[in-house]
Parts: sequence; structure tokens; C-alpha cells
Amino acid sequence: MALVTVYIALTVYSYVTEQRERKKIKGTFKQYVAEHVVEEMIKNPGRLKLGGEEKVLTVLFSDLEGFTSYSERHSAHEMTEMLAEYYNRVTEQVFLHRGTLKEYVGDELLAFFGAPLEEANHAHRACKAALAMREQTRALAAEWAKIGRPYIRARTGINSGPMVVGNLGSKYRFAYGVVGDQVNLGSRLEGLNKVYGTDIIIGANTADLVGNAFRLRELDMVRVKGRTQIVRIYELVGTTETALDSAHQQALWVYAEALEAYRKGMWSEALALFHQALGLRPDDGPSRTLARRCLEYRDSPPEPWDGVFDQQIK
Repeated sequence: MALVTVYIALTVYSYVTEQRERKKIKGTFKQYVAEHVVEEMIKNPGRLKLGGEEKVLTVLFSDLEGFTSYSERHSAHEMTEMLAEYYNRVTEQVFLHRGTLKEYVGDELLAFFGAPLEEANHAHRACKAALAMREQTRALAAEWAKIGRPYIRARTGINSGPMVVGNLGSKYRFAYGVVGDQVNLGSRLEGLNKVYGTDIIIGANTADLVGNAFRLRELDMVRVKGRTQIVRIYELVGTTETALDSAHQQALWVYAEALEAYRKGMWSEALALFHQALGLRPDDGPSRTLARRCLEYRDSPPEPWDGVFDQQIK
């Protein structure tokens, strides 16, 4: 009887402890990750480390272009409703690709990939999520156009590298998230879309990790505000299976030639090539941006010229 009593007590204790652990994990992560990821955590709680630790992860920043200006023409209720509809669509894509939602700040979304569960291909998942988010945003924009809502376009920045992940904050409030220089760079990359007229820009670390799995266009080398290091940046065009029309593909080849001439300080040659790319794709933002620079530099060459653009605003 004593053995039976001890066995029952231990079984009940184990069950209660397990349920408490399940409840703790669900309470911590149900707002950050998809339900199936939470279930994996519950099955393997030993894989979780909630304290701050440095890991190589991929961060994704996405921001709606000019959305705050719509508040002049729409009520607060309408703005809230539109944002909720947009966030539902894009957050679903983050979760489908096993990303972790950090937060919404106004019309900006921050997510990261590779934690709390290990994901060896976190950079790949982030890029796939960004492309899926773009498709959802375009679909939503088409739906909104039919009912008189404003046009929306999102700008996304993706960067990979070492960052601190875990429960961060103070005794008053904490949340699961990421911090570090590579996180800040991801935010800067998102902002660079305004300069180049692009939708998705990724950093060199991410480009190295995804290899040939995606169509990438090298855009430029930049020195972003607040950093001394030079960053090579790329446009995420699509997956390798993405079909491009002949004009688009040719424009990318011409842009690569133009970029080479631009870095050598051959302003007139580069300008002619950027104009050629624009002839193939008149709405190509990067070609338009660098063509303007070639005109400026041809008249007043930067000295010394190292092929790097200094971006002084966020």
C-alpha cells in the first residue's frame, strides 16, 4: 500500500509539473509563434533557453510605405481595421515559415527566424516569408482598390548574424525578443528600400546563407548611418523558380554591367547602361537611383571614390 501510494503521488506530481510546464510555454510563446511550433516546444522543453544568449539568427523588418499619411483621410477606427486586416495576412506568412513575431510598432512588423527552436535554414525561411508577405500585400492592395481603400506597399529588410535572443526587459516588463548590431542593421536595410525604390533588401550575411536558392540582384555597397562598416546589399527578386520575362532578366544583366562601371568611376558609361536598363524596365527603382547619382558624380566626382554610398539618414 505504501509503494502504491508513493507511486500515485509521484505520478500526480509528474502530471501536475508537466501541465505547469506546458502552461508556462504556451503562456510565453502563444503570441509569438504558430500553434504547431508551440506544440513542438511542449514536446521538447529541453530545447528552450529563455534567458539571453547569443545566436546567429535572421531578423525581418517590414514597414508600410506612407501609411501614416492616410490618417488625414480615414478615421482612427478605419485605420485600426485596415492595419488589423493587413497584419493578419502577413503574420500568417511569418508563422507558416516558422518565424517568431516580436512586435508591431505602428505600421511596422518585426519578426525573427531561428529561435526559440533551432532552425538551420533560418535565412531561407525569412526570405520565403518575405516573398509570401509581398504576395499577400499585393493581393490585399488589389482587393482594397475595389472598395476605395488606399493603395498599400510594404518595404522589407532582412539581415542575418549574431544577436542576443531571450526574455529581455526589466523587472517591470519583459518580452521574448532580439537585440544587437545585426538587428539594427536589419532595420536600416528596410529603410534603404526608400532610396532604391525596392520592396525587399537583404544584407550580405543573408545572401551568403541562402546561396543560390533565390534570385538576388546586387544593388550597391553602402555605409549606413551609425555604422562604419561597409555593407553589400541585395534585392530579393524571387525564388530561383520565379519566372521573369525577358525584359526583366535582360534589365538585371544590364544593371550588373552598369554597377561595375559605376564602381570604377566610369560615370558616362554607367549612366548609359542604367538608361538602357530603364528602357527595358521604366519603373526600375535601382536603375533610376544610380542614374541620378551618375549625373551628379559626373559633374562633381566624389574624392576619393571607393564605390561606397554613404547613407546618412535612417
